[in-house]
Amino acid sequence: MRVSYQHANINSGNESTLLRFTAADGTRACILVDAGDGVNLDTLLADDEYLNAILLTHPHIDHYRTLATNVRHNAPVYTADTTAAILEQSLPEATQDNDLGDISAALDALEPIDDWTSILNGLEVRPVAAGHTPGGAGFLVRFRDETATDDPLNSEQHILISGDFTTRPCAGFPGLETSYPFDVDCLLLNVASNDSYTTSLNESLRSTLEHAYAGSRVVVAASSLTGVHYATLLGHCTEILEREVPITLVGQAAKLYDTLEYDVSGVEPTAVFDRTNEVLADGGITIAGPEMPTTGSTQRLLQAIGDDPVAAFVQLTTGDEVDPADTRCTTQAFSLSNHPSSETITDIVRNIAPKEVVIKHASGRMLKEFQRRFDCCFTWGTNDTGIHCLYENGEWQVPDWITDSTASRIQSRQWEAIQEQSLEIDASLPRCRHGSIDLEAEGVDLDALEETFSGAIEDPYSGTDPENNSSKPAESDEDDRQHDRSFEEDVLARLEAIETTLDRSEETVSARVLSDGADKQILQLLEAADVDAGDVVDVTIKTEPGDE
Repeated sequence: MRVSYQHANINSGNESTLLRFTAADGTRACILVDAGDGVNLDTLLADDEYLNAILLTHPHIDHYRTLATNVRHNAPVYTADTTAAILEQSLPEATQDNDLGDISAALDALEPIDDWTSILNGLEVRPVAAGHTPGGAGFLVRFRDETATDDPLNSEQHILISGDFTTRPCAGFPGLETSYPFDVDCLLLNVASNDSYTTSLNESLRSTLEHAYAGSRVVVAASSLTGVHYATLLGHCTEILEREVPITLVGQAAKLYDTLEYDVSGVEPTAVFDRTNEVLADGGITIAGPEMPTTGSTQRLLQAIGDDPVAAFVQLTTGDEVDPADTRCTTQAFSLSNHPSSETITDIVRNIAPKEVVIKHASGRMLKEFQRRFDCCFTWGTNDTGIHCLYENGEWQVPDWITDSTASRIQSRQWEAIQEQSLEIDASLPRCRHGSIDLEAEGVDLDALEETFSGAIEDPYSGTDPENNSSKPAESDEDDRQHDRSFEEDVLARLEAIETTLDRSEETVSARVLSDGADKQILQLLEAADVDAGDVVDVTIKTEPGDE
């Protein structure tokens, strides 16, 4: 068996790869992994080559943009079950803003699989869970080679292919495993990374909930799958905090939520709405797409809240943010690209300890950085469209540019990495199906959220005697007065520390305190006031028994 790889779109994302498997009798199988921007099989396949399968790792458009134009030779498009279901919804929608070709051919070719599936005699593929997005998968490839010289009794070889991945679960879907019940000989690895994802996630969750708990109308703009993911996290957060708010998913995100059969407390999918007030509510969160506020449901909803200084617009971006113009509502943007940290990528390679690594989704400086980092395996960090042989004559190949001394050093380090592998290996392979959601495993800092929000809104009559409508607290009057003074002093000290250059005017309105002073003090005005979002105002605090 001869195995080679060829980067299929080196200048347009470099996440797509063409694999060739050639048996001893000359039979050849060509497998395309992902069909991203710029992939053109007309130029990649020779006249005597035929496409046997496309492996599609997940339903993000940068991985399926050229899918329809590259389907040919009756080749199936193998995906995990969830990805196939999502694509049946997403492909028709995506054609509204993208030239994707004849998507009917791609939809007809979709073939969801969840177990080993034969491509040729002695060549099989299987999806495995890979986090990153709902339904995200990697693929295992196994082939048998009776000509193997190192161990003729064990001729089975394994390749693990990652698209974009995380080791974290995503909306209940498992992340990519770092150990397998067999040796992974070769790893095709997407190295797109994000070291700040969990920080950005938690900042966005805190900000979104702050606005909602303060009674604002909140619109969250996100891509459809990110919207589904975010809604599941918000719903579980508010349930744990025991302070649920209405969360409404609209448009394509609502359709995908239903397709994936989620049922999260507080989350209501509404695919179609005639008037924006049907899906907006004071103290409610509405999640819409796309992430840019220039079209679709996001544009409609932003126009509805744009003149409301109390409302909030939260943008979850995977690329550059777009600052909404001419709006009075509060606007915030968070980069929420769900990729592993660079350290996690290094740990993946050390834990799996493959003989070969092919770096994908990187170029230039990043490519060279990962080449240096993966010192326990042979790293194919090529930046070209050449066909490179990975396996031949029963052996995994050493890249031509590596000297004998360097090869010996790498093999020694690989042996050390193998010795460090855990002996407790789960014999099962994770399937791409969502289960219960573990917020902490997904990167949510529950302790910080509970510290910020627990008990922030309390019943003003709690601790009173309902029989005589008395405002006498259950605790001692002195304890209560000390608490009031401490809270008032803290609020006043913080407000006095704020410098403002605004023209001052006086107006007295009633307000309700919504937080306990542990982190931020939030006041909800109970009467209309001539203030805009971002204004800094002086506050005089006066409390009386029975104040609400």
